[in-house]
Amino acid sequence: MREEPPAAFTRPHPIEHRDQQFDPLQLCIHTTIGIISWLITPALTVTIFGTIGVVGYARARRRGLAKSRCKLGDTRLVIAYLAIAALAGAAATAANLIGWVD
Repeated sequence: MREEPPAAFTRPHPIEHRDQQFDPLQLCIHTTIGIISWLITPALTVTIFGTIGVVGYARARRRGLAKSRCKLGDTRLVIAYLAIAALAGAAATAANLIGWVD
């Protein structure tokens, strides 16, 4: 006969955690990694991750997330950081493309 594990070792049901707010911290991390890698790779990486991050954090903010685990804390600051990074990456990419055409 198979015994059930003690109650202390059982996993909570996933539905019980739906009231927790989603924090897309990974998107902030990926943008930061993109900025660091910008020194050796195209700025397009920053543009892509920054844009994905802005979309993710904007969705999370609309769903009620006000405080992020990102070092910036407030989701408005995180969104601004990601947007600035994405715009800077897009500008650098455009400048590189214009330089290649001339």
